Amino acid sequence: MHRFWDERYQQEGVYGRKPNPFWVRQLDKLSPEEPNSHLLLPCEGEGRNAVWAARKGWKVDAFDGSAVATKTCERWAEEANVQVKAHHADAFEFKGEVSGYSVVGLFYAHMPAHLRSRFHRRVSKWLRPGGRLILEGFEPRQLGLHSGGPKDEAMLFTPEILASDFDGLEVILNETASVELDEGPYHQGPAHIIQFIAQKST
Repeated sequence: MHRFWDERYQQEGVYGRKPNPFWVRQLDKLSPEEPNSHLLLPCEGEGRNAVWAARKGWKVDAFDGSAVATKTCERWAEEANVQVKAHHADAFEFKGEVSGYSVVGLFYAHMPAHLRSRFHRRVSKWLRPGGRLILEGFEPRQLGLHSGGPKDEAMLFTPEILASDFDGLEVILNETASVELDEGPYHQGPAHIIQFIAQKST
């Protein structure tokens, strides 16, 4: 799987350079004030969301299983004159800081069902008390469309799946939506997505 993503990221900007719009809207509602300014972006790819968050004053950790994408993330951060700690690691290698992050942003991080719930449990553990998860991904109606996402329904998200995976968090938003994606050549056109926000209790 790492080889697949390394090959995809040989072409730079495959998911665009602009940050995800949902990420922008939600992070703009929060303030990166010390000591609660540390955020994490797992499976972040080339770093479009990480670089934007760093520009807004957040202390950013990011990781991805693709070495190619991680190098691009480092370069984009350098070009933007911001600091992003970009780690080359897959979803189960990255250590992170348990209870260390005020925000975790998870965007289109789909994986096989037998790994998904285990990974989502790790995500919950990374949040500090009061920390917030912001997630966007594809839902099953996306099958048959050509705007991106896995073709295996078991890898897609439903409100019920996310509520179950993150049952230790307080759900703030858990809704499907129909949108027009414009995020590089692999996320283009009409799409069916799910947007999810949850918070760890204090």
